Amino acid sequence: MRKPDIVKELKKKYSYIDERNIKKVVDGIFNTMIEALVNGERIEIRNLGSFRVLKRKKPLKGKRRISYSKTILFKPGKVIKTALKNAGERDET
Repeated sequence: MRKPDIVKELKKKYSYIDERNIKKVVDGIFNTMIEALVNGERIEIRNLGSFRVLKRKKPLKGKRRISYSKTILFKPGKVIKTALKNAGERDET
């Protein structure tokens, strides 16, 4: 699912809200999350999960120096874990 798909789904649920306003809200949420992660903050959204920045060691070949790269770690919340588990059980039948 891409960002435009999210906007379309929200438009279906909230047809009384203008699509441009929905897009502004979705963009605002994502931009706020990006800013928080760039600033090293942890994001926790109850029932969804948490995001945090990990600093990983990256040894340079042939050199004694170690560089670091950053990556995002997402840890799913209980609701997502349960939904995925239940979806897996339905797929097996």
